[in-house]
Amino acid sequence: MSGATKEHPSAGPGATSRGDERLTWTITTTIGYTATGYLPVWADDDPSATDVPPQRFATELADITHHQAFSGQLMAVSVTDAPGTETVILSGSIDCAPYSEDPTARLPVVNLQLVDDYWLHNLDPDQLATIATQLRTQADHLDHEVRPALIAARDDWTTHHSA
Repeated sequence: MSGATKEHPSAGPGATSRGDERLTWTITTTIGYTATGYLPVWADDDPSATDVPPQRFATELADITHHQAFSGQLMAVSVTDAPGTETVILSGSIDCAPYSEDPTARLPVVNLQLVDDYWLHNLDPDQLATIATQLRTQADHLDHEVRPALIAARDDWTTHHSA
């Protein structure tokens, strides 16, 4: 079925592919100028637009960001010694801003939300691997050193503390 178009599975009707051709987005101005670009399969949204005023064209391009969110872990977090509220930690997204002024954002990167407004931005694959290694190291430390120390401290406390 050569030449047939099919809709991008995760985007709107402007995103198409023809056979083995890449998926694309399209921006068309009110004066008929059209620009297209690659729309990754993993992108959540299609930035295609029509009837864009010519003076907004550059802004439309600059605003294109391909985005795919990923989930984190739900934990009780607190900024005081009060019981915490359920908060998502270590969530984030894969993002690519092909027309960004920042060249590092023109390739897909991970933006990792540690908690609330604390983020690690523009992580490349090696930086993400480093963080994953650091988290595994910390998890091992908590599991193999801190947890046994806590158990020992609680046993000692229970044995020697009179209520």
